[in-house]
Amino acid sequence: MLARMTDYVETRSGRPSRYHEYIRRGGKDGYEVEHIWANHPERHADEFDHHQDFMEYRNRIGGLLLLPKQFNASYGDLPYEEKRDHYLKQNLLAQSLNEAAYERDPGFCRFVEKTGLPFCSHAKFKKEDLDARQSLYCLLAEQIWDPKLLMAEVTQ
Repeated sequence: MLARMTDYVETRSGRPSRYHEYIRRGGKDGYEVEHIWANHPERHADEFDHHQDFMEYRNRIGGLLLLPKQFNASYGDLPYEEKRDHYLKQNLLAQSLNEAAYERDPGFCRFVEKTGLPFCSHAKFKKEDLDARQSLYCLLAEQIWDPKLLMAEVTQ
């Protein structure tokens, strides 16, 4: 799902498809699911009273990205505020967490405007930010897998 969503955002923003790259799991050039929140519930003690509540929230799709294994290994354990700028070197779905993604990418800005999807940057990534990202991903999935749009693609 993340590979398809990432590829959709990029191709609709005028970039070439990298779907086959995103679905590659093995090898040094493979991709992994990145949790935006590292596995440190103590960093979120102000929002979660119980470890299990944190873990369930952390695993929601709105808190996930698809990133190269090497990136995930190097930066995955850092707090969000420390790895946010590094997301700018990754795919467009990851970049969209940072306000710089909206400054100099006219293709992405046109995509956001045309679709009306609630993309926005996040200086911090708290529970409400994950909720917003979750809503974005749900709306994105509705567009990608809309039966009418899928049929239009097949009949072209």
